Amino acid sequence: MKKVLFCILGIVILLSIFSCDRFKHHFDPILTPFEHYLERFAAHMEDGILFDDVASIMTYYSNTYLNDGMEKADMQALYDSLALASPDSISINIDILSEFDYKVSYRIMTAGVDTTIIDYAQAQRDSFLFIGNQIAPAVPQKVLVEMITGTWCSNCHYAEEALKQLKQEYGNAFYYIEYHWDDDLDVGAIEVIEYYNMSYSAPQSMFQGQVKVTGGGGDTYDQYHNTITSFFDQDALAELKNFSYTISDTLSGQITIRKDYSLPMEDLYIKYALIEKVSSVLGYTGRPCEQVVIAKGMKNIGEEDFSNPISFKLGMPSTVPDDIVLYVWLQTLEDPYNADTCKIYNVIEEDILLEKGSI
Repeated sequence: MKKVLFCILGIVILLSIFSCDRFKHHFDPILTPFEHYLERFAAHMEDGILFDDVASIMTYYSNTYLNDGMEKADMQALYDSLALASPDSISINIDILSEFDYKVSYRIMTAGVDTTIIDYAQAQRDSFLFIGNQIAPAVPQKVLVEMITGTWCSNCHYAEEALKQLKQEYGNAFYYIEYHWDDDLDVGAIEVIEYYNMSYSAPQSMFQGQVKVTGGGGDTYDQYHNTITSFFDQDALAELKNFSYTISDTLSGQITIRKDYSLPMEDLYIKYALIEKVSSVLGYTGRPCEQVVIAKGMKNIGEEDFSNPISFKLGMPSTVPDDIVLYVWLQTLEDPYNADTCKIYNVIEEDILLEKGSI
C-alpha cells in the first residue's frame, strides 16, 4: 500500500500569498498519474472550502457517483456546509488504500469537523473521477396491484374493498390502480387484459406483474393479503426519485432511476398512469369509483443512459379532474407475457397540480 499524505494547515492569507508548494507528502520521487490526480484534488478541495469555490471540487466527481448511498449532490452539500463555516485553516490527509481499484481514504479536518471518507476512483481517458463504491442501501420492494373492474360488475366491490383496506394498512408500501373495462371509464383496459392473458371477466387483479387473482367474494381480502405480503420481503432492484414535470395538453415528465447492477435491461419499460382518486361515476354498489386510470402510457428504456433523468410524455384527457396523481413504475414487458420475468421492480405515486387554464 502506497500512502499519499497531504497536510494543509495555515492562515488563509499566508497560504494565498506565501505558499508555493502547499503539500507535504510522502510520494515516491516520480509520481504516478493517480498521485498527480490526488494532488490536484487536494489543492482544489483546499481552495474550494477556504475560498467558497465548491464547484471546482465537484469536477472530481462523476455524475453517477454513488458511495454507500451518498450521491454527488450529497458530497456537494457536505463541501457547501464546510465552506459556509468560513474556516481559517484546513487539514487534508489522503491515503491510497489500494492501487488496483484506486481505493483511497481522505480525511478532512476543518471548522470543527473531522470526517474520513473511503472512496473509489475510476480511470478516464486522460485522468480519473471519483465514482464511489456504487453501492446504495437496500430499497424496500413496493407492491403494485393492477385491477380490472367495471361499473356493471356485481362482485368487483369485494376486490375494491379489499384493496382499499390493504392500502390503509400498508400505506406507502402498497399501491393499487383500477382499469375500468367496458364502461364509461374505460381507457383501454383490453390492452392490459390481453397482455396478461386474462379471461374476459371481472374482477381480476395482477400483483407485481406476476401473480393473477380472479373473482371476488367473502375470502377476497385474505387472498389479496396473502399475495401482497409474499412480495414485501424482497429488496427492490431500482429506486425511482426526483420526479419533475410540466403540463399542458401533454404531461412531460422526468425521473431519476437508481438501479441495482442486477436489474435486467432487456425489455425494460417505464410505465405511467394518471389516476383519479375519487370519481364522480358510481360503481355497481352506488359508491364512487376510486383509483381510476384515466390515461396511461409506457416507454422502452432498456438502452437509456441511467446517469441522466429518464424523460417521458403522457397525453392528457380532454377533461381532467382536480384530484389526480401519477403512478410511475418500472417493469419488464416481454412479448409474449412471461409471469416469471415480467415483474414490476418498484413504483411511486406523485401528486399532479393543475394550474388554472393549463388544460
